[in-house]
Amino acid sequence: MPTIPARRSAHQRLHVGQSIKIINTSGSQVIDTWAFTIPSTPVFPRYMSMAHTRPTLQKLLPSVNESFVDNNRNPILTIVEDTSPGTHDVLYAACSPERYLELGGTADHDNCAQNLRDAVQQCAEPAFSRVLGFLESGWTPDPLNLFMKVDINGNKLKVLEPDSKVGDYVVLRAEQDIKTRKDPDTVLIIFITIIDILLNISSRRLRKSIK
Repeated sequence: MPTIPARRSAHQRLHVGQSIKIINTSGSQVIDTWAFTIPSTPVFPRYMSMAHTRPTLQKLLPSVNESFVDNNRNPILTIVEDTSPGTHDVLYAACSPERYLELGGTADHDNCAQNLRDAVQQCAEPAFSRVLGFLESGWTPDPLNLFMKVDINGNKLKVLEPDSKVGDYVVLRAEQDIKTRKDPDTVLIIFITIIDILLNISSRRLRKSIK
């Protein structure tokens, strides 16, 4: 299975029905996760939207067998399995040069916003040049922060140590409505990491695993 190095990014294409298993090799790993659908027409990108998922489900985070939705409120990723305590964050923005300056660091510190741009730039799909253009102009969708624990107390937020353990994993399945389309859409998932993680991609439709 491929491993994503610390402070680096990777992208993985998933067709509808394929799933990806994200294994937390340290237990303390937080993974900024985005999903985009390759558009068939020159429109604004369809992307996994935390802001649209919350009101759609009427709660902060989907449970197993529930889906994150895109900015058109259509399912894009479904949580199929989750062996962790189920603690993930959908409120915090991706770290960026500005965030590190705010914390007293330097603007050249490795950060998830830049890693997202780098990962999209590495994608060979011509349609994603439009996504990259939006990202380079300053747009960064709110990520799904897998395994990140945030305490909510009234109107206060506090980041706590993750309560996941070594080997915990989440399985996400690509979900898009393709009934009116000739060809299935492809979901591109971008993962941003701090500590090494493992990925396993599978498809029941193809009845094989890709390792």
